[in-house]
Amino acid sequence: MGFYIFSYLCTVIFLVAVACRVYRQLTLPVHVRWEIYPVQHEPANKAAYGGSYMEELNWWKKKRERSPVNELLYMAPEIGLMRGLWKENRNLWLFSFPFHAGMYLMLVVFALLLLSAVLFLLGLAEDSAVSSIINVLIAAAGWIGILAGTAGSLGMLYKRLADRNLRAYATPADYFNLVFILLFFVCALLSALAVDPCFPAARLYVLGLLTAGAAAPAYVPGQSLFGALTILLGSLLAAYIPLTHLSHMFMKFFLYHKVKWDDSPNTPGSPIASAIRRNLQYRPTWKAAHVDADGKKTWQDIASAGPKEMK
Repeated sequence: MGFYIFSYLCTVIFLVAVACRVYRQLTLPVHVRWEIYPVQHEPANKAAYGGSYMEELNWWKKKRERSPVNELLYMAPEIGLMRGLWKENRNLWLFSFPFHAGMYLMLVVFALLLLSAVLFLLGLAEDSAVSSIINVLIAAAGWIGILAGTAGSLGMLYKRLADRNLRAYATPADYFNLVFILLFFVCALLSALAVDPCFPAARLYVLGLLTAGAAAPAYVPGQSLFGALTILLGSLLAAYIPLTHLSHMFMKFFLYHKVKWDDSPNTPGSPIASAIRRNLQYRPTWKAAHVDADGKKTWQDIASAGPKEMK
């Protein structure tokens, strides 16, 4: 039960940390509109050239058209294939893509393991066609993810150490994160090679997680050293990710939808108007002399005053 309790505690930390991050993001001061186009939720005829609903005559009187499909068509290759990095730094993409692909596939494997356990508890036979398909998907995604993650982690660590431009702004936390994730993938690889090539032990462990060990009494999570380390490191990694900048893998949602693509109009009585009024009451302490932000004046005071001549 020690392994199960440890995984439960890490899961609680993960959920609480994610909730805190999302809450903090939702309660931050409203972002100033970037005015960067295209905005991907525009219909295809406007998104194609970077157009906006504000081009329309009397746009404020018309019902806005939004296209979630266009958002998905943009986000899918950006998240799944790292299209932006491919365009800007292809040498780094060669290592970063398998690194991220390995992480994403581990999430896919865990989701499939949960699905397999739930179907088993609902009475689906282990030798049924559905179970067989799920088991094949678990094995395929697991092996591809482990190999890609191991290669990507090693490659990213090498790039951080060998590339002068990356090394110049790398922090100790960056190296720790890469080593931590690399250890997880290496232990998972050695465990799969030694005792669990088709991941039946992983399926039993997740089944045990859902039933506090009741549905898998014969399974001992620590039956191999590397299997035990994989469980411990995987649980720790789940708890650790939302506490660090690694959480960008899911917090990017807010970057796109609340900053880059937030083109909601500032109309009288709207939530944005209220948020801007709150922003104007903050007391900035910027060092720039021309702003004259002494920590006493509000943004409204500064914005209402004339420009200060710099000496």
